[in-house]
Amino acid sequence: MRNLCNLRNLCDKVQCSKFSRPNKANRLFVFLATRRCIIIAACVLIAMGYVLMSGPGSTATSFNPDIFSTRRIVVAPALCLAGYLLMIVGILRK
Repeated sequence: MRNLCNLRNLCDKVQCSKFSRPNKANRLFVFLATRRCIIIAACVLIAMGYVLMSGPGSTATSFNPDIFSTRRIVVAPALCLAGYLLMIVGILRK
């Protein structure tokens, strides 16, 4: 136990990040402001992609050719993919 206390005192003097205690501000917020903005932008992109994919579908009695539109097949999945990739960047950014 005594060696552990000496190690902590030495660590405080040297500013070793491995053993130093986190600041109170760092404990309250897991993500910094920049990372939060990136994650919020990613969530907005993902939501926009899913909204663009939605719409009326075809039924057994009537065919709706809008289900094969470029907006639903190309643009919306690309927005969702960009949002998920941006989410990964926001989480892994230092």
